[in-house]
Amino acid sequence: MIDYNSLTDTFEAVWSRLTDAPTNPASPARFLALATVGRSGGAEARMIVLRAADRDQAQLTAFTNAASAKVAELSAMPSATLLVWDPADSLQIRLRSTVTQRPATDADWTRLPPRDHALYARDPLPGTPLDTPTANTPTPDAALFTILTARIDEIETLHLGRDLHRRALFRRADAFRGQWIAP
Repeated sequence: MIDYNSLTDTFEAVWSRLTDAPTNPASPARFLALATVGRSGGAEARMIVLRAADRDQAQLTAFTNAASAKVAELSAMPSATLLVWDPADSLQIRLRSTVTQRPATDADWTRLPPRDHALYARDPLPGTPLDTPTANTPTPDAALFTILTARIDEIETLHLGRDLHRRALFRRADAFRGQWIAP
């Protein structure tokens, strides 16, 4: 059982979820909400799949189509927030990050399950209007397979306890030592 009165336990709870998610489809951190600054300056949010978590580097990896709006948004403003909600533990995790992107290599494309190749399609491009939902026969293009790496700058947790809510902030700038903050 996690002691949410302990900064160490709280930090461990975050990384336990993040490192479990890439291989556990039932993990609450498998699907993260990614919030970016949209083209018009407003907030944008969408779900992404966590593909890798590197605790030592405090980095997370996701895949996307280079033609997606999120790639353009992150190119213009690489700051983003990733959000996890664990309903079983009443735990919210916010990950303030700087996101970089790189084209996938041929080896990356080969490791990707073939059924996922259609997610990186040129025809039609993401956001293209369709007459019907089934009027979509994607043409995969390995050149559009892009890897996003989120360098975590801050981790903020909020545990909704029955007796008391507990909120903590861990910053890369102070080696993620952590401090309690008011909920």
